Amino acid sequence: MIDDAFVSAVKPLHVPEMGTDATAPLLYWLIRTLRPQRVLEVGMGYTTPFLARALADNKAAFASERALLGTPESDTVQPMAHAPYYDEPYEPQLVCIDRMTDASSSAPRALQVLEDLDLAGTCRIIEGDLRGSSDKVRESVGMVDFAWIDTWDTLAFVREYWDLVNPAGGVFVAHYLMTYPEGRAVLRYLESLRGREKGRLEITNLREPHRYGQNSTTIIRRTRDYVDPEDLRPSGSSNDPTGVLDIG
Repeated sequence: MIDDAFVSAVKPLHVPEMGTDATAPLLYWLIRTLRPQRVLEVGMGYTTPFLARALADNKAAFASERALLGTPESDTVQPMAHAPYYDEPYEPQLVCIDRMTDASSSAPRALQVLEDLDLAGTCRIIEGDLRGSSDKVRESVGMVDFAWIDTWDTLAFVREYWDLVNPAGGVFVAHYLMTYPEGRAVLRYLESLRGREKGRLEITNLREPHRYGQNSTTIIRRTRDYVDPEDLRPSGSSNDPTGVLDIG
């Protein structure tokens, strides 16, 4: 969890002008909510411990919930409402691409913070450039369920890595696309993919109006092969107190 000890440990990685002080906790909670198995980060830094912490917390929560299956307590725990979710193991992985050669990079310091937080085992590093590393990512984890991109080369990522993002609900999050020309070019390119995806593509832009730069986060979700799970919630349950989900 993001407690005082965690905040203190990651503070040395914080660079105010990078604009990730609010984005990092957002990434944490997106991963806690979506529970991806395979996460990719391009460029290590302040956000890296938040990604690793979220995956570690997810793994602990999954184990705790799974242990309740078949017990009287499971009837009172909301996640147990979809017991088939626990049929498959949850062994999340974080893969980070970073050159590790830039003297100003925070990547080495991020590694040390992961060590200090006992999270180093959650992260696998691919040393190299974003361009040309997609085969290494494919070999390492296969499809990616969640990707976080904070680089000026986001368009190159989309072009090279798009087919690695899970088409059954895979998400990638990109920093700062709304308010500079190259970023807007990426947004136009993403819109052009709707035809290829037969419209099954969700894009949400979150603007931070109080910032002059580094002031937006874009969330893209692929739904080309997404299938809604069968809705098992009974009428009048705590999830659907009026029974409206059973209409039709």
